[in-house]
Amino acid sequence: MSRTTRPSTRTRSGPRDRIDVSFMYAVHDAFQRDLDRLIAMAEAGDVPAAALRAGWDRFSTFLHVHHTAEDTHLWPILKDRVADTAVLEQMEAEHNALDGLLEGVDAAIKSSSPAEVLAARAAELAQGLTAHCDHEEELALPLVQKLMTKKEWDAFGAEQRSKLGTSGAASFFPWLLDGAEDETRRKVLGIVPPPVRLLYRAVWRPRYERAPRWQTPASA
Repeated sequence: MSRTTRPSTRTRSGPRDRIDVSFMYAVHDAFQRDLDRLIAMAEAGDVPAAALRAGWDRFSTFLHVHHTAEDTHLWPILKDRVADTAVLEQMEAEHNALDGLLEGVDAAIKSSSPAEVLAARAAELAQGLTAHCDHEEELALPLVQKLMTKKEWDAFGAEQRSKLGTSGAASFFPWLLDGAEDETRRKVLGIVPPPVRLLYRAVWRPRYERAPRWQTPASA
């Protein structure tokens, strides 16, 4: 069972003339899924070295890109448009707190710590990230939808794409949709250009599934 189960009923888009934050929900869900898998693998003592390092590099890279883009392309814009900046300061503070939790997991992986140590640190990170995603969805995304323009929201997405590059996108999309619900998969693939959909189905997903990655143990 998932250790960081998230609400199944969330508002995934606003009115038609406002920003659709569905992609943000999909990214949050993928982060939660990855940590659930890491915890389950560690608790089962089933953490192959190649998969462990590949999965951690992928997870930490995508989280860093995502949070950096929020810090540069979301929170500063919103701070100029709200009277009370407490929510945005909370988002920034939670990002800083998560950095310490990420360092704890990173240290456990690099030092080949016992599986129980890795599981404990991954659980701490999962708890912190779950709380942050919940706060962001409940408090910050309504501000995004209310106060930002579509052009500004698109710039937030473009910033992440530029940081990932083509090679990063080839890993990001199959990672994002790994185990995703059909509705989420349709939504995400409906947003991206047709060439990306073709590459995802024909090249990126098959290659991703052949490579070392985190998977929930069969007994979990």
